[in-house]
This record gives sequence, C-alpha cells and structure tokens, in this order.
Amino acid sequence: MRRDVGRGLALAALVALTGCAGVSEPRAMWRFAEGDTAGERRVQGPCGERYPAEVGLRIDMIRQQLEQGRPRSALAHLQQADFGRAESVLMRGDALRAIGRRDEADAVYETLATGCLAADAYQGMARNAAARGDRREAILLMREARHARPTDPGIRNDLGYLLLLEGHRRQAREELLTALELGDVGQRAASNLVVLLMQEGRSAEAERLADRYGVDAALVERLRGLARAQGRDGEG
Repeated sequence: MRRDVGRGLALAALVALTGCAGVSEPRAMWRFAEGDTAGERRVQGPCGERYPAEVGLRIDMIRQQLEQGRPRSALAHLQQADFGRAESVLMRGDALRAIGRRDEADAVYETLATGCLAADAYQGMARNAAARGDRREAILLMREARHARPTDPGIRNDLGYLLLLEGHRRQAREELLTALELGDVGQRAASNLVVLLMQEGRSAEAERLADRYGVDAALVERLRGLARAQGRDGEG
C-alpha cells in the first residue's frame, strides 16, 4: 500500500514538472498564398482555404493570446467574430479546454475529428481525458492523433509521456526518441526521457542526455528524486 501511494505522489509531481504541452504549439497555421497581387494579399489556411490576409492576421493575433496564456481573451475575440475557418474552430476548443470547460471543448474538437485538423482535435480530446484522470482513454485518443499526423513531435511527446505514466516504458521510450529526432519540442521530450532512464537506473545516461539537450540542472535533480521515490515499478 505504501509503495502504491508513493508511486502516485511521484506521478502527480511529474505531471507538474513535465509532460504534455500547454494550449497549443506556437506556430502560424497559415501562409501567404501565391499569385496574389500586393493590393489583394490573401493567405492560405491549414486546410488549403484562401482568405484575406487581414483575417489571417486577426486569427494569428488570437493564437498568440492562447500561447501567452490568455484563453479568456482569445475566446472573447472568437465570439466577437465568426471566422468560419477550421483553425478558428480549433482555437475555440483550445480556449475552452484551457479554462476548464472540457465537455464543451470536446464537443468542438469532435466537429474537427474527420477533417484536416483531426490530429489537433484528437490531441485536444486526449489532453482533456488526461486532465480528468482517464489516462487509458487519453492514450487511445493520442494514438489517433499520432495516426493522423505521425511527424508531429508534440503529439509523439505527449503520447510518450502518457505511456510513461502508465508504466509502458518500452513504448514510451520509442515515442520520446521519435519526438527528439523530429525536433521542435524544446526540453519536454528530453526531460521525459531523463525520467524514464532514471527509473531504469541508468543515471549516467540520463545525465548525458540532459546535458546534450540543455535540461536545467535543478530540474534534473528534482527528477532524480522523483525517480528514486517511484522505484523501478512498471515495464522494463
């Protein structure tokens, strides 16, 4: 019993330190369309749609609010203007999830689950499931996200982290290594892999990995303590 309680506390602390990403990855989802004149500048959205550059800039402004941790402001702007674009629908789901209105967010994500932003929709639903404590459902949904966009390092990291929490170390290792090779996930995948290696007693290898990817030394020390507290339970 004491061992299970300690493991639960360690996992709870890991959630606070590392793991799944926040609201959304910082990226512009649209690009300027080719063949337009300077006076009629248009942009091309993530689903191939074309619309005025002014609309694209407004949507990008709302995305920046989400990335800056201002989901209520982003939601207010989305309510003010009905853009009618898939990416604005996704941002509405992300904003609702960020303020804890998860059921509403899931309903929004479900409208995107068969379109060009299916990977983002499944990732959002997976994060909601994880927040509710249903990690098995979160893994199933995150695998759907991976299937929809296998080259997304953020999705690979999130899936690897969830697998790590469930004790599926071999599967977690593969996802986290893939995330690192795909790049653009900052220190999250590296930190998660450091935890995994420390749980397996491979401290020297963990420290080399942390040094290679610039994981903060203070964080490494905290991760070492958590891994020691958790012991070597789970799949090897």
